Amino acid sequence: MSASEASQQANRSGMDPTRLVIVSLMVFGIVFALFLDKVLDLVWASASLKNTEVLEGLGWRVTTVLGVCLATAGGVFVWVNQKTRSLSLEIATELMKVTWPTWEETRISTIAVVVASVVAAVILFGIDSLSYKVMVEWLPALWGKLN
Repeated sequence: MSASEASQQANRSGMDPTRLVIVSLMVFGIVFALFLDKVLDLVWASASLKNTEVLEGLGWRVTTVLGVCLATAGGVFVWVNQKTRSLSLEIATELMKVTWPTWEETRISTIAVVVASVVAAVILFGIDSLSYKVMVEWLPALWGKLN
């Protein structure tokens, strides 16, 4: 399926999968840039290099600019690479086909999970308590009577 076919198919939901992919790349790029800033700051400090402020007023240091440049280069590479772009568009198209549960369905499912967890906890507590009684109190008492 080509990118244009994927866009036409996903248009039923009112959003173009290309837009979804671009927004996702931007969000991941910002998070990756912040991560790289911290990692490069540690590398800079371990190499005893001075991490001077490059953009006055913004607080951007050398490592911040490097992190933003590397994250931008990674995002551009992902977008320019035909395989990753088509895969991203396919994923976005499939996500747009998903029928998400309503708030009521989510609430009911959450309550069911909590109730099932409480029931399982009570059953396990009972089994654990019985096992403790048998192994710590009843068997030693029985063993003492046999000796």
